[in-house]
Amino acid sequence: MKTRVGKESIFIDRDISWLYFNERVLEEAAKESTPLLERLKFLAIYSSNLDEFYRVRMPLLIGQRKLDKKNKLSADNPPTYNHFKIVKRIIRKQQKRFGSILVQGIIPSLEKQDIILNYGKAIPEFAISELRTYFLVDVASYLHIIDLKESASFFPENNHIYFFILTSDDRRFIINIPSNHISRFKLIMHEGRRYVFFIDDIIKHFISELGIFKNIVHLSSFKVTRNAELNIKEEAGTDLSEELLKELQKRDFGLATRLLYAADLPKEELSKALDFLQLKKSNAMAGGQYHNLKDFFDFPIAEQHLKYSPHVPIHLPRLDESRIFNLMDQEDILLHTPYHSYDTVLRFFNEAALDPAVTHIYTTVYRLAKDSKIGHALLNAARNGKKVFVFVELKARFDEDNNIQWAKRLAKEGVQISYGIPKIKVHAKIALVIRDSRYYGLLSTGNLNENTAKQYTDHSLLTAEQGILQELHHLFSFLSQNRRKNADEQIDFQQLLVAHFDLYDDFLDLIDFEINEAKQGRKGRIRIKLNNLEEETLISKLYEASQNGVKVELIVRGICRLVAGREGLSENIRVKRIVGRYLEHSRMFNFHHAGEELLFLGSSDWMHRNIFHRVEVCFPIYHIDHKEELLRYLELQNQDDVSGTWILPDGHNGRVEFGSGLSSQEAILQYLQQKQKHKSI
Repeated sequence: MKTRVGKESIFIDRDISWLYFNERVLEEAAKESTPLLERLKFLAIYSSNLDEFYRVRMPLLIGQRKLDKKNKLSADNPPTYNHFKIVKRIIRKQQKRFGSILVQGIIPSLEKQDIILNYGKAIPEFAISELRTYFLVDVASYLHIIDLKESASFFPENNHIYFFILTSDDRRFIINIPSNHISRFKLIMHEGRRYVFFIDDIIKHFISELGIFKNIVHLSSFKVTRNAELNIKEEAGTDLSEELLKELQKRDFGLATRLLYAADLPKEELSKALDFLQLKKSNAMAGGQYHNLKDFFDFPIAEQHLKYSPHVPIHLPRLDESRIFNLMDQEDILLHTPYHSYDTVLRFFNEAALDPAVTHIYTTVYRLAKDSKIGHALLNAARNGKKVFVFVELKARFDEDNNIQWAKRLAKEGVQISYGIPKIKVHAKIALVIRDSRYYGLLSTGNLNENTAKQYTDHSLLTAEQGILQELHHLFSFLSQNRRKNADEQIDFQQLLVAHFDLYDDFLDLIDFEINEAKQGRKGRIRIKLNNLEEETLISKLYEASQNGVKVELIVRGICRLVAGREGLSENIRVKRIVGRYLEHSRMFNFHHAGEELLFLGSSDWMHRNIFHRVEVCFPIYHIDHKEELLRYLELQNQDDVSGTWILPDGHNGRVEFGSGLSSQEAILQYLQQKQKHKSI
């Protein structure tokens, strides 16, 4: 197996690949064919994603850079300094593109709809009186003024926005922009037009009317982004929830990874600000005058004709005629959300909680909704005398506190709770019910969360296939022990692929089968859909498949380290990225397997962390009709030339030019609607 082609690496850098995914989000915001308010939402997604990059990935890059400098790495083993500069250069270019899309594309389009986003302009005269009242009554309550001469204790909170103010008498102040307390925007109607003002501009205009700020020389905004990593001591027998709660209180006070400041801030003042905030110049990045534009998620205009057209999720009429467990006895149920209604999953839990014949309920929790209907069903099940076991993964990033609160509520009602396995995350999305000594199961690619199910594309299998569910029961028995697998321990999974046990080896074997088929002159084909593709051994095995004539079609939404279409390495591999109305979240694995068309769905991406440091479950699809649906699903996504782009060998997004004008998300909905219509006739 070749590891290099010429001097070119066979792996795309992880961080650069992710940044190109975020650039693809920007492209969706730039499209005139994207509904106007949805374009603003894509800008918000980009901004939110970039904040997370600075909170999660940038601390690692900064740490590695410091380590490389300390070790004085040679030219043959270059430090990450150049990589660090490349990352920041890509981000600067994207931020410039962000501003262009907003100012030159979206704002003029809003004006045509009589929506005036007052961006970078003085407040018009007609709005002064109303906005002054709003400032004094609603905004001023939350303003905190810090005089830098008198205060040495100011600590900017993570991703909060502030003004830096310099007055003519050489005094410097910091004032918060309280978007964490009130809406970032104020809407005013005037002569049939809607005017939207940033509270930033309202503060900027009226703060000068206060005596202390009558002689402002300079005023510009900034924010500090901080490391989100939690320093958790994971040891067997410790209360991980209490340890996590302590760390969560510190998260917004972590190491600063970025000072984002308005580009008009004078260099001398930037230097003083960096000194006061105890930051280094390398952490500073110039931006526009408005930060935290993820607040566009809450833009105060909601006209339906400027958004995606609504669609009613497909309801399965069979559920109107029978209890869900009776239906599952007859045949498996396969859901494709958000195209299908998530009500079927909610019914699975609710009926289990109420059914007198149900004795046991087992499930995993990774990201429950805050007011989760599934969580309430589990509470009710315990109150109704069921034995309920819930494995709550407390280390789900940014959902730790919500998961802790749910775990405590469930435990209070007598639910048996497992809080985690040291150094391992349980990312599997599974549930099991025992009813009249018979198993009923739910296996999914997505979190058991009715809110995200409206926006994330996922698949859920509800099955009474006893062989699969017996294996699922074995897995839950293991999870209840709150420990890592012993080196010589093995659960005999014949149908499920389970990370931490056999998933890695099983996927390598499945690829090897296709390679052997191709070597014998027979058809070899692999089609895989993932969120992220990073694990080097599995990528190398796909390269080997390509070099032996196996056709490999990949759909990867986010990080993709595989270099596709390179001669001598991967000419039989093509990789597509799909970014559209819904977040592509499902994982699908299709192997031709001598015409058998093996199909697996599951929770596992092909990343090192998923394969080796998580418990993941991938599960087979046996039902012929369900296989047909999923294969058609993949075909439509591979035909997408509207929301789909190629991932080029350097990681960039390349236009797909089929000329069909097919949006896979729209086509999948139409396909499933038509199929349901035929079933109903």
